[in-house]
Amino acid sequence: MKDNKFDIEELVIRYCEGNVSESEKCDVENWMSESEENFEIVRKMYTLILATDTSIVCDKIDVDAAWMRMKESIDTCAAESKKNKKKRGWMLWMQRVAAVLFLPLLIGTYLLYINQQKRDTSVAQVLEIRATSGMTAKTYLPDSTLVYLNAGSVLRYPSEFTGNKREVELMGEAYFEVAKDPSRRFVIATPQQAKIEVLGTKFNLETIDKTEEVITTLLEGKVLFSYQKGNQPCSVEMLPGQKVVYHRACGSIEIHKTDGISETAWKDGEIIFNNTPLKEALHLLEKHYNVEFIVKNPAFYQYSFTGTFANQRLEQIMKYFHISSSIHWNYIDTYGTKNQIELY
Repeated sequence: MKDNKFDIEELVIRYCEGNVSESEKCDVENWMSESEENFEIVRKMYTLILATDTSIVCDKIDVDAAWMRMKESIDTCAAESKKNKKKRGWMLWMQRVAAVLFLPLLIGTYLLYINQQKRDTSVAQVLEIRATSGMTAKTYLPDSTLVYLNAGSVLRYPSEFTGNKREVELMGEAYFEVAKDPSRRFVIATPQQAKIEVLGTKFNLETIDKTEEVITTLLEGKVLFSYQKGNQPCSVEMLPGQKVVYHRACGSIEIHKTDGISETAWKDGEIIFNNTPLKEALHLLEKHYNVEFIVKNPAFYQYSFTGTFANQRLEQIMKYFHISSSIHWNYIDTYGTKNQIELY
């Protein structure tokens, strides 16, 4: 990139606004890597541009976090060169920009202060996210925990985590990548009076109202699964590669080995059977297609299935069941918003 003052000024402004091509983006990031002064100039410009939008300030966008994401991109694209040249004209130009932006920055700072005072004297709000039938949802919690929510599921969480625990409620199924914070446990409560406690890990959790079951599949880290056995509180510490199935009605649990692929494929829009018993396979299909199966012949439960499906119609998968196991099927009625399918 040519070291021309006006070219650089114009390009840096567009860069901070996100209005540059890939080649221009690399040009700016290469220029930033040449000296700490260049790096600091763009960082200040980025902060000033954000400050002019008072609505962004009121919402308290985490500027430092956004800047760190930009810095990671810079480290990938920038050349390993340093020239340490001083550009006095740049500093004068920055002063002029600061003078022009001083008023909106002052207003934004005041609004941020008022907003902070309100938040300090009020209780965190309870937020709710729902995934509609046939759709999945993805969100980040206030502590940067990543959550995928399966169809028909509901997640409730506070607008801000306070105290020494991060507590949320789940009805349905979700996949969690919990942000690590050793000082605050992450606790998930379910309608079946089971709780999952973690510090930082990856796992899948499903609560089933119809059978009052809770199924937890651990991929990474450790979780403490707490449950009730009669009036007696119990718990089990799970290890990666384990799946715990809790039956609330009898207060018992089952522990199975699994690679977690089948249990978490839903977040990528896939259905994966890996020698999967019919009962579990039908459960996966019920969630994905929002249907209900009625099995007329109990002998079918001896069958297991292997296969991967993505974007296939349900009728195609049922045809696969028929070819591999001679299972016949047909739609028989509707149950609320769900179609009923009979297997015979």
